[in-house]
Order: sequence, then structure tokens, then C-alpha cells
Amino acid sequence: MVINEREFPVVIQAFQPSANGELFVAEQMVNNQAEVDSFSSRYAGYVIKARVVTQNELVTDRDGYRDDNTIRRDNTVRRNHDATRRTAMHRRGMPAWAILLLIVVVLVVVGFTTGWIQRTFELNL
Repeated sequence: MVINEREFPVVIQAFQPSANGELFVAEQMVNNQAEVDSFSSRYAGYVIKARVVTQNELVTDRDGYRDDNTIRRDNTVRRNHDATRRTAMHRRGMPAWAILLLIVVVLVVVGFTTGWIQRTFELNL
């Protein structure tokens, strides 16, 4: 699939043909032909469609960074290929402080139920 250079950024989508129509598989916003070729090769055998990016999809993140393009007030896209790009680091699982807090709570509960805390600190509860 070849896309005109003036049309970037665009959203390309992959669909799997079925008896009922087409089933959505994947979607990606691309900024150049190399990204289009990579997506097309990754989803070879699927129906690939391109659509225009809507204005709300071009909104910057909270730090003011967006892919490699910036939007001017007249809604034209200015290309900046050496722009700084920051990506958020997503952590999975529980944070360390939550695990530590959970261990402390379990130890306090076990200590009170066995009477160890009352004997050690001479508490009369």
C-alpha cells in the first residue's frame, strides 16, 4: 500500500475477511511510508485500509509531546523529525510499597492473634 506523502499522518487498519463481513484486527497511526510497509508486512493476508486522522487523535499528551508532528492553529501539520519523544513507562503488578504494607499488616494481625505483641510489649487489651 502506497500513501501520498502529503496525506501523513494517517491511520491504517487491518481487517480479517469473514463470511459476515470483516473483523477488525489492528490499527496504527503512521507518519511515513516505512511504518506503512512495516504494518502491511506484519498483517499480510489481511485487508488493509487507510483513513484520515481525526483532530481529536492528534491531541498532545499532558507533557505537550506528540509523535513527530505538531499542529498549527490553522490545522496544518508541521513536520519535526528530530523532536524529542517521551514515552510513558507502564509498570505491571503491585508497587513495592503496597507489598511492604501488606506484609506489615499480615505480621501485625498474626502477632495480635497469637498474643506475641501483647506479651512482648506488655499490653493489656
